[in-house]
Amino acid sequence: MRGVTGLVAQNAAVTLSGSTELSTVATGSRAVTVRTVAVLAGGLSHEREVSLRSGRRLASALRTTGLSVVEWDADAALLRRLRTDRPDAVVIALHGGEGENGSVQAVLDLLGVPFVGTPSSACRRAWDKPTAKAEFVRAGLTTPDWVALPHTTFREFGAQAVLDAMVERLGLPLMVKPDQGGSALGAQVVASAVDLPAAMVSCLAYADTVLAERFVTGTEVAVSVVHDGPQPRALPPVEIEATGGFYAYTARYTPGATAFHCPARL
Repeated sequence: MRGVTGLVAQNAAVTLSGSTELSTVATGSRAVTVRTVAVLAGGLSHEREVSLRSGRRLASALRTTGLSVVEWDADAALLRRLRTDRPDAVVIALHGGEGENGSVQAVLDLLGVPFVGTPSSACRRAWDKPTAKAEFVRAGLTTPDWVALPHTTFREFGAQAVLDAMVERLGLPLMVKPDQGGSALGAQVVASAVDLPAAMVSCLAYADTVLAERFVTGTEVAVSVVHDGPQPRALPPVEIEATGGFYAYTARYTPGATAFHCPARL
């Protein structure tokens, strides 16, 4: 997916160098050419190592466009760096946690530092899977039937009774996942009710709430949308073909474990 990283970097570079809005935020009154870009990576989520890898690749690709790029960890020193060595803009390469739930974006807004990517309010809606699914339904889109339950529900009403009701309502197989988080950490396909308790325990290791939905067999396709001009535009669809059948964490980050077809074979 190195080519995809380069494409993302190119679009980021176009946005950074060509957006009057970004320049206005940085200067207050006049448009300037963006010179220094800070790539944020790392952080303290379960996906730290993957984020550092993404950050290095993005920084390398951005440097080929002629931008001056610095790579910063998202740690306790970040706000001091943003104040003392203020970049012209920030590219967020954080995976999971603060980088995807809108927190970093909100902090950058507080400091008046422009960044490439989704606003914090939209990040919050997309990060929480039950909220995102509710948004899809309101927009008239189809999404598998689901239920989201906090861990306290299983303790207060009896785990087995709740699991039995879940299977009765949604059927099997089920897709079980943490309500928040990325990279398919804690996500499992459950084909038998016997395996459901262990899947729930795995999910609750990553979040306090479990999202269970009907499993849908089909072709997995990812479509990225960039806003580097007057209107948003969709990039070509990418078909994801995991050799093990499920696009799990290892399939995402193990070389050769997944084949990507672009454009998707639809």
